[in-house]
Amino acid sequence: ACGWNMYGGWRIGIRSYDGKRYYYYAHLRKGHPYNDMYEGKQVCAGEVIGYLGMTGYSSKRDVNNINVPHLHYGMQVIFAPEQKDGWNQIWIDMYALTDFLYKNRAAVEKSEDGEYISLRYSVPDGVPD
Repeated sequence: ACGWNMYGGWRIGIRSYDGKRYYYYAHLRKGHPYNDMYEGKQVCAGEVIGYLGMTGYSSKRDVNNINVPHLHYGMQVIFAPEQKDGWNQIWIDMYALTDFLYKNRAAVEKSEDGEYISLRYSVPDGVPD
C-alpha cells in the first residue's frame, strides 16, 4: 500500500508473498515519494521503491514537517491472521538489521529522466501469481 498518513507522511507498506511479514517505510519525499509504485505492485529485493524525505506530522497532505531527512523502517511478523491488525501485533526493531541490509544493497544509477534505477536485483524462482 502507498499513501499519505498524518504521522508517517508519504509511506509504503509491502506484504511478503506468504503474508507473514509486512514492511513499512515512512517520511518519504514531498511531491515525488515513489518510483513507479502502486497498490498491488510486486517488488523485488534491491528494487528502488521510494525516496528519502521529511514528510509527516501534519494534517495537511504532502507537507514537510520534520527538520531532518530520515526514514522510519519497520517489519511486522504475522503468525496468525488476527495479528495483522489486532492488539497483539509483533514489530521487529530494525536497527540491528540495518547494517546487514546496507552491506548487501544493490547499486543504482540515475537515468536520463532523473529516476534512480537498480543496476541489479533478484527475482525469486517460483514467485506465486
